[in-house]
This record gives sequence, C-alpha cells and structure tokens, in this order.
Amino acid sequence: MDCPKCKSNRQVKDGNTNGRQRYQCKNCGYRFSVERRSTEKSDEKKRLALQLYLEGLGFRAIGRVLEINFMTVYYWIKKWGDSVSLPSSESPVEIVELDELHSYVKNKKNYCWIWIAVDRFGKRFIDFVCGKRDTVTFSKLWSRLKSQEINGFCSDYWKSYSELIPVEKHCESKKETFTIEGYNSRIRHYLARFKRKSKCYSKSKHMMEISLKLLFLKLNNQLSIII
Repeated sequence: MDCPKCKSNRQVKDGNTNGRQRYQCKNCGYRFSVERRSTEKSDEKKRLALQLYLEGLGFRAIGRVLEINFMTVYYWIKKWGDSVSLPSSESPVEIVELDELHSYVKNKKNYCWIWIAVDRFGKRFIDFVCGKRDTVTFSKLWSRLKSQEINGFCSDYWKSYSELIPVEKHCESKKETFTIEGYNSRIRHYLARFKRKSKCYSKSKHMMEISLKLLFLKLNNQLSIII
C-alpha cells in the first residue's frame, strides 16, 4: 500500500478511525486511512458465500469454510434475495408445466408447499409461490401466469389446477410433467433446506422464498451477482 500523496511504500500504523486503520507516511508525514474496514469482507468472499449456498451448503457450513460468522452469511443472502426478482417472459411460452413439492417452516411438523411453473421448451423457471396445498395458494400463482402469453399448461390431477385453468388450455397427465419433475430434484440438490433428511429446514417462509428466487435465477443464467 502506497502513500496517496507521495506514493512512498514506507509507513507506520497511526491508530484507528471509524474502524479503519490509519497510517502515517515516513517519507512525507501524510496521514491516511485504508479504504476498507478491517472487519469488512471482500466482494469476492461475499460472492463465494453465495455460490457455496447455491451449491447445497448451509449457513453454518459456509461460515466454517470461509471462517466467518454464519449470521453474516445469512444477512448477505437475505439482502441479495430481497434485491432480486424473477423477470416476466418477454416472448410467448408454448407449454408451462406445473407441480408442487413440500418442505418445512420452523419445524418438521409444519408443512409448506411450493407451487412451481416451468417453461418446458425454454428450460427455465417462470414463477413460484409458497403456502398451503390448496386452491387459494395456487390462485396467487395463477393470477400472475394468466397475464402472460402462455399457450398451454400441463399438470398432474391435483384438483386446484382444474378449478382455475381453462379446460381448453389444460392437459392433466403425470406423463406430461417430466420436465418439472426433474427441476424439482434440482431444488432438493442445490438448496440444503430442501434436502429430504436435512437439518437445515427454513425458519421462515420469507427465507424459503428468497432462497428459491436466487436459485431459480442462477439456473436460468439470470443471476448477475455471480455472472
């Protein structure tokens, strides 16, 4: 680190200011501070934490690997998740597959269902909603999907689908949900909180939604934080 005034690399420590180390140049006597606080983590470490999280590690595991407090990782993920959203499709979608999978919130007796929509031919996640396995919850997802230009929907025989999707656009068959079934397995693979025998289940629905947004953007190649 060179002196900002005379560019000399000869300096001594000269106390702290607002958490930043101060130095005094031995050549010209100029006093200056470092640009980053001593406790502040680099952007590279933050991005690495996000990459590890989206590769299946939990907060505590990431903290152990990067030698930082796991709550710091939690706040990074939460901040990123709150700042992003899944973009709407700008072009018509031929077929959207619909399915739901379950996880837990707060404890393993409290089920939470994730309703997911996937573009079959575009190979990307379109949208999702978390809640109960009922028509009220699916209606929240449907209200967003029906405003988009989608030619057809494929789902299993769960009653909520047939209650809301127009019959002329709806195909009910387990054989026609092969794409989304594979995508469901990717969710359980890449997020620790969705593993079937995991100790990392979600403490809140908000963190579940944040995690899914970040993962879906990554799998869609739309997560600029990493790119």
